[in-house]
Amino acid sequence: MLPLDAILDRQQEDLNTDEQRQKPIAVVGQENNAMRVLCCNDSAKQSGVEAHLSLSTALALCPELLTLQQQPEREKTILQQLALISYRFSPGVIIAEQGLWLELSGCEKLFHSYRQLLEQLQKNLSLRCTQLDMGIAGSADAARLLCRPGFRYELPESAELKQQLCLTPLSLLKVPRRQQQSFYQLGLNSLGDLLALPRAELASRFGAGIVDQLKLLLGEKPCQLERFKPPLIFDDLLQSSQGIFSKQGLLFPMKTLLQRLSIYLQARQCYCRTIEWRFEPLIGEPSSMSVSLSGNQNSWPMLLDLSRLQLERIDLPASIETIILSSDDFVDGLPEGLDLFGSALVGEESVEAGRLIDSLRARLGPEALQQPALGNNYLPEEAGKIVAPGEYQQLSIEHSGLQPLWLLPKPIAIQLRNQQLFWRQPLYILSGPQRLSDNWWQTDQQRDYYLACDNQGSRYWLFKQAGTDRWFVQGLFS
Repeated sequence: MLPLDAILDRQQEDLNTDEQRQKPIAVVGQENNAMRVLCCNDSAKQSGVEAHLSLSTALALCPELLTLQQQPEREKTILQQLALISYRFSPGVIIAEQGLWLELSGCEKLFHSYRQLLEQLQKNLSLRCTQLDMGIAGSADAARLLCRPGFRYELPESAELKQQLCLTPLSLLKVPRRQQQSFYQLGLNSLGDLLALPRAELASRFGAGIVDQLKLLLGEKPCQLERFKPPLIFDDLLQSSQGIFSKQGLLFPMKTLLQRLSIYLQARQCYCRTIEWRFEPLIGEPSSMSVSLSGNQNSWPMLLDLSRLQLERIDLPASIETIILSSDDFVDGLPEGLDLFGSALVGEESVEAGRLIDSLRARLGPEALQQPALGNNYLPEEAGKIVAPGEYQQLSIEHSGLQPLWLLPKPIAIQLRNQQLFWRQPLYILSGPQRLSDNWWQTDQQRDYYLACDNQGSRYWLFKQAGTDRWFVQGLFS
């Protein structure tokens, strides 16, 4: 049912309503130089339509049949999304032959039992699949041969697996047609008949390839297929050929895309700092917006709230056909509030603070919020700067030593009267010096800093320009 799932998912606004689902629908594609039915829904099956029928025969059986052209690229995308879901349950996922192979070994302890693992896997995959067929065996190739309709939650016993494999028809093996004919002429009908023969005789008569296949089936040779790895960039879309005419109508497809992003983040064990939305009309210029995050708060409801707030600030085309969500700004680490066992990690206060910052920025714009931060400069008047919330840079220098919280707008020169420092009243050195040197490539900026006080006990932060007799007051302590 993959071809139908792919199209229904892509055109969910048009074909996912209850009324539309009652209509007979079939997906057609080129097969043996003719247009044939690849799969169809239950309503079409009740009219006699089935896979491999020619298009003309299917229409004769069911004149009201809605035929949809196969979307091979979309099928690949759906398989990638299903692999992302499966990646949460097993590190060994392989995409092959319009399906997925999952290596369950080693995952039992995490889910407490294979039954619980399979129940959760079925629950998550069913959200995207009309029908799930399944096979379980000790190797990937054997699992493919034993694939049957329906989903099972119990692992078969070894004796049962061996019996099922022996009864498997040889017609399911991937061998040339000429070799299949040889099997038939020799009276070899099942895999058990083939396994009963000596390997050397099989290799001599049918070639080494058939022996390699048997080794893969029996798990004597490791599977060489490439394992799935989540892509480094998230990019997904939903379409509506009828168009979306209001911002409220955008929220449901946006929610769907954000849920897929959440699955992606969990699979990669990372969180995103920015997401990009793009709204494309059938005719006219598209609109886009960017949602920034102050921390690793990646639950899809929060992302939807921020997107909705920012959506209110932008102008959209009159009718939107395609909604695209993308992100390439990721930071390693588990998404906020999740760990390996699904427990909460971060305090509620920090989550609420980050949510407040993100909400204000989404509603008022990125320039509305600022925060002070330290920069890579020793000179106190240049060490501080104003940045956007959450923007921190790695400091290559250490800001150490006793410094006042408040600095004067500019250092003020003070007098030296008979070797006595004087600024409004006499000042007395308490400690120092502490030398700071910076911008040597532009000008010599060596300063010796001192802590001083007056007769009332007030504390001052002074410095002397190195190599001169010039003194300045730069800050006052509380």
